[in-house]
Amino acid sequence: MTSSQVTKPAIHINTQQIVGGAILIGVGGVLALAGVAMAGAALVAAYRDRVSQMDVPPTELARQHWGRIKAATAAGVGQWQNEGRETVAAGSR
Repeated sequence: MTSSQVTKPAIHINTQQIVGGAILIGVGGVLALAGVAMAGAALVAAYRDRVSQMDVPPTELARQHWGRIKAATAAGVGQWQNEGRETVAAGSR
């Protein structure tokens, strides 16, 4: 008997198990999606409660912080430019 005459055994797949597994995967996906939706709704509700309890609305708070950032940046740039002038003036003496 040569190697070309050897027959390979056939693969037997239990289709009921495959279908059952696919159904369980589908049901699990739906349950996971429902869980994500519930958690998202809870987070949105908590965020809304937090915003309603704030003394200053988030947009106004952002404007205040942005103004502080701009002022600090301008002060830093001004100081940096002054130091550059002082260095040049000290070197020319």
